Amino acid sequence: MSLPFSLIIGAVSWRLISYPPSLETHTLAAGNTIGYAMGFFARNAGRPKLVVGQVTACAGLIFIGYLVDPGRFGYLYAALLMGVIVANLYVSKSLYRNIVNAYNATRETEYLARYDKLTGIANRYTFNRIVDCAIEKEPEKVFAIIFLDLDKFKEINDTLGHTAGDAVIREMARRIGECAGGTAQIARFGGDEFLIKLDECDNISVAALASRLLADLGLPYMIDSNVVRATASIGIAVYPWQGRSTEALIKNADIALYEVKKDGGGGWRNFDAKIEKKIAQTRKIECDMRVAIDEGGLIPFFQPIYSLRTREVAGFEALVRWTHPTYGPISPAVFIPIAEKTGMINEIGALMLHKACAAAMNWPDHVSVAVNVSTRQFCRADRLFAALVRALRDSGLPPHRLNLEITESLLVSDPKAVRRIIQQFAHLGVQFSLDDFGTGYSSLSYLKDFPFKKIKIDKSFTDTLASSTASASIIRAVSQIAADLNLDVVAEGIETTEQEQLLASIGVEWGQGYYFSGPVPQAETAGFFRPPSALSGNVLLFSHSALGTRRNEGGV
Repeated sequence: MSLPFSLIIGAVSWRLISYPPSLETHTLAAGNTIGYAMGFFARNAGRPKLVVGQVTACAGLIFIGYLVDPGRFGYLYAALLMGVIVANLYVSKSLYRNIVNAYNATRETEYLARYDKLTGIANRYTFNRIVDCAIEKEPEKVFAIIFLDLDKFKEINDTLGHTAGDAVIREMARRIGECAGGTAQIARFGGDEFLIKLDECDNISVAALASRLLADLGLPYMIDSNVVRATASIGIAVYPWQGRSTEALIKNADIALYEVKKDGGGGWRNFDAKIEKKIAQTRKIECDMRVAIDEGGLIPFFQPIYSLRTREVAGFEALVRWTHPTYGPISPAVFIPIAEKTGMINEIGALMLHKACAAAMNWPDHVSVAVNVSTRQFCRADRLFAALVRALRDSGLPPHRLNLEITESLLVSDPKAVRRIIQQFAHLGVQFSLDDFGTGYSSLSYLKDFPFKKIKIDKSFTDTLASSTASASIIRAVSQIAADLNLDVVAEGIETTEQEQLLASIGVEWGQGYYFSGPVPQAETAGFFRPPSALSGNVLLFSHSALGTRRNEGGV
């Protein structure tokens, strides 16, 4: 109806100006047309085609009329009408573009809120909605949640760049979609993590899908002429037995995934409530350890290092111990890995350095103290150096009486960087020992390339010394090499008189182990400085001698 009415308005206006020209009729006709045009434009400003059609229909006829019979003011009113038509067209198109852009932006925002921009599949929010709806509509229906993660994805980003990493993520999404089939709901959880909701979830079908996913995702990825190989890890939780809510299912599938990762990755595992309990205990220990650090609950115990020839104490190794207010003594084998993973090892290491140096000031001048330094601490060498300087300054301990023990595994990671750090520390006068020598990555080049003052032969050689001629030969050879390089040798893990005598007979000068004493509190270290004549037979003086086990002394 609007277009015919517009034509009528234009025709009536044209008829008015066809009478003998007068200012009144021309003004009335032009004003009526312009008023109608503006009113229609105001109601339909965002629809340029409609506006142009209606305005042209009503204003176009009178515009032509003014050109045919202009009279005194025809050309003026014709120009005015043309300006109205052009202005309406321009404004309407501008408004239309803004509306379209706003609409597209809204649609894109809604899309990004529901789908992953990189892969085009559902995102975490949408997946949660899908699972929530499934639980609400069919609470008795069984389904499985599969949590999938690519192993060592960070290495791909670090070596090839994030663009290559994005390409791997897109290829992962494609492979997962093809493998899972059209009935499964797939989402990207974040990073290289994906979620799958599988409705066919008997044990056989879930296991079969997990195996197919591992096989497909383990195939090479061709990224910009680079062949990338990777494995995946999968955790599975089944509704309703392993979670009755979306949050619980995803959390439990993630827990199962974490266990696979911890075992090296490249496999799949169903959620087990025992795993959840274990993780809860770990988190409890982690929280309580933070409190123990802040409130002084972690303290050093000291295990003596003896001269096998004179039976005199030459030094102590500081080993961290923790007595939990509820659980009692907690083994370092339990809490040290947690401290390593969370980064609290840096604070514990600094704390042990400070307390060990302070304790050593109460001992004779020839007695040194050894403190273990972990790989994680070396990763923050600046913090370690600052803690070391502060411990020496506050205690007043001469640097040569402090011995930092590092393991061979640290030397493998980045030998040049580690050598540079050790040399920087050695300039302070601090001594270095190579701990657990003979295990894992042993290389005699370490003795040449690094400024070590002491080698600690691993306990595994001491354990087999009496039964294995090979162990005795290796210890003898290491002792001879160390003597030529002017290095001290300490045998760890001495527990019997026979071991002590055999080690002394093949040239080992120093020994450490429960045969002499386990780790003891600082207050009991003074008893080790009695004259050698006061000791008879076995020098094991402290029967309680440790918190922890004989086989795993642990510590920082």
